Amino acid sequence: MKTLLTIIIAVATITIGLANTSPVTTGPENLISTATVEITALNIDQLELIKSAHYNEVEDRLEFTTAESVDMIQIFNSEGNLQFQLPVMSNQVKISKALFSQGDSKLGFIIAGKAEVFMTSVNIK
Repeated sequence: MKTLLTIIIAVATITIGLANTSPVTTGPENLISTATVEITALNIDQLELIKSAHYNEVEDRLEFTTAESVDMIQIFNSEGNLQFQLPVMSNQVKISKALFSQGDSKLGFIIAGKAEVFMTSVNIK
């Protein structure tokens, strides 16, 4: 009986310990990485927003499918200045690579009802 009680307490302690463990987030997460384009998520805690992301070489555009409808996207240049703010109103986002200058820039996804903008780093090589 004493052994059974000890096992139950050990299992309960381990279960409680695992339930309180938060996942560790480390650095930015690559969404797209090709020879010409690299896109990295900057808000890792919101990463579940992006269901899929890829670079369409035939159409020369970035394509995202999101878990929620995106109201607008914002494109910032390397100095952090807003270049474009474009309405989307869909969970299918398609952006021409021509909207980005070569080098580093940022792409923001604005979701209705969300205070924080989901930001990505864009590097056009």
